[in-house]
Amino acid sequence: MLDGAAMLLQVAGGPAPGSLLSCIRGIAVCPSAVGLIQKRLYPSAALHGRVAHEIGRLIVSGAVGEGEYLPRESELALRHGVSRQAVREALKVLAAKGLVASRRRAGTNVTPRSSWNLLDPDILAWLPPGAIAPGFLSDLIELRRLIEPAAAAFAAKRSSLEQTARIKAALDAMGAAVGNEEGFYDADLEFHAALFSASGNSLIDRLSTIIGPVLQTSFHLQAKTGPSFQRAVEQHEALYAAIARGDAEGARRGMEEILIVAGGEVAQIARRGNGVGSAT
Repeated sequence: MLDGAAMLLQVAGGPAPGSLLSCIRGIAVCPSAVGLIQKRLYPSAALHGRVAHEIGRLIVSGAVGEGEYLPRESELALRHGVSRQAVREALKVLAAKGLVASRRRAGTNVTPRSSWNLLDPDILAWLPPGAIAPGFLSDLIELRRLIEPAAAAFAAKRSSLEQTARIKAALDAMGAAVGNEEGFYDADLEFHAALFSASGNSLIDRLSTIIGPVLQTSFHLQAKTGPSFQRAVEQHEALYAAIARGDAEGARRGMEEILIVAGGEVAQIARRGNGVGSAT
């Protein structure tokens, strides 16, 4: 078996098959939410950006383990076909995300996972779906319970006609995609992104682009618990109706109901003991 450094030297340029980044790039049904997520990813057009994505994917996936040293800059430059300066800039990007640390004479090594910025959009996008622990999903549900009911109440009070129409369009896409898992998840993600935007709070809106990648994966993992997509549509319809009529408390309760179901599905995943349902 190849060690982490050898795998790093053989990395291809594209996203790993089945990775969240690959899923994001393949989404076509609801480009609004996905476009927001992609804008938060570090640009990969420049050479150092491409190298940062390639090495970052391997670190986050575990192919290069915690504490392991990366090959020397000259070796990385040769294997990636870039200059040493591009490699150096790529490593600075990864260091800013908490993934690596460089020491003079010793080289650059992968830091402990506890040092990683787990809300960084790139790190979330580099996580293979099976690598997300149930405990992390439980933390996500708790975060959503703190924020999303309030966001729904704000949307009921503050959303414009255009913002409400965007929520409705996502809801209609969910209904049309029942039976099509990928399309359903995309529409569900867009529904929540549209609601965050309609909250009228710029920080809440920004949060949707931060947690969007892990929310997308959470939906896919929850689906393995055997959800009812029709029930999910009905719950989202009730939430939308409350927002449309300006019922802040009704919108808050509607979102809480959605998150109760999501929490139950995550609990099922935890009981199964693997990171592998309705999307909510």
